[in-house]
Amino acid sequence: MSYVAVLCTAEEAVRERLRAQIAELPDIHLSTVLHSSSSVVPFLGDNEGIDCLLLDENFGPLPPAELLREITGRYPHVAVVLLVTEANATVLSSAMEAGARGVLVANTSLEDLETKISAVAEWSRTMRRHLQGYSTDQLTAGTTGRIVALAGGKGGTGTTTLAVHLALAATSARRSVCLVDMDLQTGDVPTYLDITHRRSIVDLTEAADDITATALADTLFAHRAGPHVLLAPREGERAEDVSSTATRQLLGSLRSRYDLVIVDCGAYLTEAAAMAAEMADFVVITVTPDLPALRGARRLVEMWERLQVRKRDDLAVVVNRHHRQNEIQPDFVRKVLGFRVLTATVPSVYRGLEAASNTGTPTEVDNPAFRKAIARLLREAGALQGQPHGEPQGINATSPVQPEPTGKRKKNRKRQAGQATIEFVAVLPFIAILVIVLWESLLLGMAMMTASHAANEGTRAAAVGLGPEEVRERAREHMPGDWPERSRIEYREGDDQVHVRLRIPVLMPRLETPWYMTASAKVVHER
Repeated sequence: MSYVAVLCTAEEAVRERLRAQIAELPDIHLSTVLHSSSSVVPFLGDNEGIDCLLLDENFGPLPPAELLREITGRYPHVAVVLLVTEANATVLSSAMEAGARGVLVANTSLEDLETKISAVAEWSRTMRRHLQGYSTDQLTAGTTGRIVALAGGKGGTGTTTLAVHLALAATSARRSVCLVDMDLQTGDVPTYLDITHRRSIVDLTEAADDITATALADTLFAHRAGPHVLLAPREGERAEDVSSTATRQLLGSLRSRYDLVIVDCGAYLTEAAAMAAEMADFVVITVTPDLPALRGARRLVEMWERLQVRKRDDLAVVVNRHHRQNEIQPDFVRKVLGFRVLTATVPSVYRGLEAASNTGTPTEVDNPAFRKAIARLLREAGALQGQPHGEPQGINATSPVQPEPTGKRKKNRKRQAGQATIEFVAVLPFIAILVIVLWESLLLGMAMMTASHAANEGTRAAAVGLGPEEVRERAREHMPGDWPERSRIEYREGDDQVHVRLRIPVLMPRLETPWYMTASAKVVHER
């Protein structure tokens, strides 16, 4: 039986020695050698059937312990063997806690290398057989959790508003959702949700290495509408306490407990926001239809590329406050920025959002176009992939606020439905009057056109010398329906004009008024 292994090391001496040793083992095949920690997770996502991962303890730039946690969280069926300089009890304990299946000394013997790789590879294949009942997404990602990060091209583009409403919409779709306010200096999620909570993300940074359900329950706020919220610190200067390492561990823990994690990164790049954008499965940059916002989005993406946070091919832009009368439309945004623009555009509903923002009640926004845009944005971001797995365990039990009862919601819906019915009944007479006026105008136009056409035909008959009776008969022949019987045609021998008079119809041609409309045509006698 042949096993497939991958070597992760940046040291040439270790790479050449292990490659030579593995080449002598007939049952083990070295698939490739990776030189950077940032390429490990994407490689495992694109390549199935990897049995063993040989990870050098000096592999960087990400610390091996963090890389191990991410690999075991996303790909639990891949066995990782840590290559160390010296194997002692401390190193072995740390490796096992991080998720490694074994430890090998870098200059190990050929026999020990074959024994260790064969053992962990057999374990990996056993795990893969047990996980065959799961979907492909669950097998490769470890859980159904998905991280969606939102960042603003500049301040005031509505990033927080969209993050809040996306969290509420996903909760309505029966997903367990956690909203993270990663705008650590100017985060304003509590205002939009009317939240007062003494805990924030800073309280989890000290215990980031071992985040338990109890610690999350004490720190997260369970909003009455459903989503759990992790707030930014009240003191903006404490943003420096949240490091990139703590952010990675925190988001990894939330990913394993929630169907969807929505991160509001704000409009300013910090160490924590950059890590959130790097870890996210989908990144959305919010812009408004104006050039300053587009320039800000371009600067942000260029900065991400310089810092190797995110490539422009791996993100998308959503146009907020869109209107058909705007000078800048989504097609122009796509041409200016040069990267993907979502087809879902959020309409400009200042009045609809004003009351909700001032009172902290986003659930009261009932604008159909806005709700439809949020739902479409959720689908394009892939936030509704997979089946919901319910509420995260160990959190609701100690949450300070329970979800709002459904009875009140039903009462509000009935009240709104009754109000809509009354408004429709009140407007119905005006609609009927408008229809009658338009129909009567159409009938008048038809009558005028018929009379004018009959008069023209009568003048043609009179011009060639026909008598009055023949002129009248010729004019009646060119009238549709039974209008000839209700018309009066005036012409006498030698007259210069033919007059056709029709009774004015009401609602239908057979209903008439006592009044007439007259059409005349001048006769030009031919010699």
